[in-house]
Amino acid sequence: MTIVKVLVDAVGDYNAGDIVEDAPAGLIEIAKRQVRNAATGKLLAEIIEGDIASTHTPSERELKLQEELDESKKREAELLTQIAELQSDIQNGDLDDELKELKSVAKEMKITGYTKMSIEELKEAIAATGGDAGGE
Repeated sequence: MTIVKVLVDAVGDYNAGDIVEDAPAGLIEIAKRQVRNAATGKLLAEIIEGDIASTHTPSERELKLQEELDESKKREAELLTQIAELQSDIQNGDLDDELKELKSVAKEMKITGYTKMSIEELKEAIAATGGDAGGE
C-alpha cells in the first residue's frame, strides 16, 4: 500500500492537502516522477509511505528500449559530427577558392595590402578600383 500526499489542487480527483491511502498507479507515477505544475513549478504530489523501489523497477522491455535509445542517440551524435565536418570542409574549400581568385584579381589590379584582406574587403577594394568584385 502506497500513501501519496497531493500538493496542489486538481490532480485527478484530488486537491492540495489530500492524503490518498492505497493511491492509484497514475497518482503514484506522478509522485514518483516528481511531475511539476508547468506554470508554478510546484510538485504535484509526493509519496509519504510505501514501497517506492517496487514501483520504480523498470521492466525488461523498458531497459531494452532505454538501451536502444542510448545507442540511437550515440549514433545520431556521431552522424551530426560527420555532417558538420563535411559541411565545414565544403565551405572552407569554397571560401579558399573564392579568396584565391579575389587575391589574384587584386594582385593584377595592384591593390595595396590585398594579402591581408578578407573576402569582403577584397570585393570592396576591387569594386572601388573599378573591377568586377566577382573576380572575373
